[in-house]
Amino acid sequence: MPNVFSNIPFFRIMIPFIIGILLGIYFNLMAPGFIFLIALLLVVIITRLKKEQTTLSKRVYLISLDIFFFLFAIQLINNNTLKDQAEYYGNYYKHDTANYFIVTINDIPVKKEKFIKCQLKVNETRTDSNYIKTRGNIIAYFKRSTRDEELKPGTTIVLKAKLLEVNPPQNPYEFDYKNYLNNKQIYHTAFIDANAFEVLDIPSQLNPIWHNGLLIKQRILTTLKNSALTVNAYAICAALLTGYDDEIDKQVVESFSHSGTLHVLSVSGLHTGLIYLALSFLFDLIDRKKKYKILKFFLITVLLWSFALVTGFSAPVLRAVIMFNLLGIGRIFFRSDHRVQTNILLASAFILLCYDPFFIKDVGFLLSYFAVFGLIYFQPKLRALWEPQTYVGKELWKGTTASFAATISTLPLTLFYFKQFPLWFFICNIIVVPASFIILMLAFLIILKVGFAAVIINYLVSWLITFIKFFNSSKFGFIDGIDFSFSDALFLSFLIVIFTIAIQQKAYRSLAFCIIVFICWQFSALMVSYNSKTKDLLTVYQVNKSNAVLVKNKTNSIINILDSVQFMFHIKPHITSFNNSNLAINEFNYVEKGNIKALILNKKDHWPETDLASINLLVLANNFKITAKDLENFPGLKTVVADASNTNYSIKKVEELCRKFGLELIKTKQQGAYILDL
Repeated sequence: MPNVFSNIPFFRIMIPFIIGILLGIYFNLMAPGFIFLIALLLVVIITRLKKEQTTLSKRVYLISLDIFFFLFAIQLINNNTLKDQAEYYGNYYKHDTANYFIVTINDIPVKKEKFIKCQLKVNETRTDSNYIKTRGNIIAYFKRSTRDEELKPGTTIVLKAKLLEVNPPQNPYEFDYKNYLNNKQIYHTAFIDANAFEVLDIPSQLNPIWHNGLLIKQRILTTLKNSALTVNAYAICAALLTGYDDEIDKQVVESFSHSGTLHVLSVSGLHTGLIYLALSFLFDLIDRKKKYKILKFFLITVLLWSFALVTGFSAPVLRAVIMFNLLGIGRIFFRSDHRVQTNILLASAFILLCYDPFFIKDVGFLLSYFAVFGLIYFQPKLRALWEPQTYVGKELWKGTTASFAATISTLPLTLFYFKQFPLWFFICNIIVVPASFIILMLAFLIILKVGFAAVIINYLVSWLITFIKFFNSSKFGFIDGIDFSFSDALFLSFLIVIFTIAIQQKAYRSLAFCIIVFICWQFSALMVSYNSKTKDLLTVYQVNKSNAVLVKNKTNSIINILDSVQFMFHIKPHITSFNNSNLAINEFNYVEKGNIKALILNKKDHWPETDLASINLLVLANNFKITAKDLENFPGLKTVVADASNTNYSIKKVEELCRKFGLELIKTKQQGAYILDL
């Protein structure tokens, strides 16, 4: 470890820094303030500048440095947490009523079937007497009308809206959209009627650079939209060039995900890296003797930042540009081994986390850095295993090793977040990554009004989607529904690190320790799997306007009919946690296990033939009309569950009956999914 700290000093810095960020986020710690930090920094500097460095002084220096970066991270969290700032709009608006706000559209509006989704930057909030300057962002859904064209990036409007807090997950293991928005410091949404806003004829309130980036991004999207591109080709080109991926067909996204190539569908570090490599190759052809390395670096930097501007300063591109800028500096002034490159990689992460410490919870941020680390550390070692003799063989081997290297370093994250593993990722990446780069370059030609490029892109996209869909098969293309917890991710990460050290240092003792860790992991996983497989559950899910009930009996589960989109988002994460449960889809109305006897009424006027007197749990769905006289036939009834397939009016009527009969009422719209251990 001391060698790691000396060879990669930013590794030492990042440990207390990241710990401070995480503790600051999750435990809301308060830093002592900048004056204390400055005093501590002076102690660090004075200790370091002492002529005679004793063991004690070195320890004081290192400990003081660790404490400084730990407290500095907490201070960053304090300063960047919008809710803690005096100018946060949430301190001034009236809850449970409509408020007036002056806002600016600060991203590209996304057009849906019934609404236009906009991210709004709050400039001012109306109080009882006047408007005051405030800060914050809101996700707003404007009802579609003839005024749609007024909603443009940079437009400032005054609107009247009731702010709504985003609901936490209402089904077990469901994607936490509330937490996702909170990490971006967005805490409210609003639904805006067509006549509830007015456009203000004033200059944009956005940062000029950001505003110009958005205008360029909008112009690019308009140019692509008006070209001869097909629907799929336009959506993919828009994603590659600008990061606007809201119009990509869901089945296409699913196919790319299952093939392990989803990362190519958004402008990201991959494409920035490909552009960086292409520019480096072109400059190397001109300057074969590498006399003008600094000029080359300057020109590439300008071009990369121009690309960032073209993409509207997409966050993934900004991360990649800063990363490649620092790596470029490292190649000019330092040795180009993995230790120096890793140190520079960590330095770029430090800079970005200083800018926004909440990046630490961004999946894209984590995946991009772990993937680049894999390319820096693992790829050279994998390439050294074999040396092809032909140019084509070398390039194929290079692409294959790059794919494996990135997969190794990101595997714990991808399994934890996505619960699937593409079996043919290395083959798909060899084909898809170069193809996406060609499409990206041709998309630039469309922006320059080169018409024939659209024909080539249409053909390439059509062929690419056909190729990808071939691997979209759960039988041979990918493994889905992997129950992979946070503890599994920690075990696997630890295992990869220890195994790598054991192989590199040829340390058999480390290899034995690796086997012990693997055995402990499997023992822990078996305990979790046993607990999961032996549970019997009845679950009534919270799915908007739908009735979804599941019964789990040991390793078998049965669910009533539900459409695929709702199943994937709301229910599949819960079933994945069952650890490979056998799932069947079938209609059922009665569940009996032990003391539980449940009846499901979800079809108009249809009463299943059963002993109503024994029923102690009743599930009402699809506005099933039940009367007081009906409830008299349920003397043993204790609990009624009304799911989201019922209207608010129907639920209100059921609530009145439950109050009259002294029954417990579970409303999934308010309380989330109802889960009962059988």
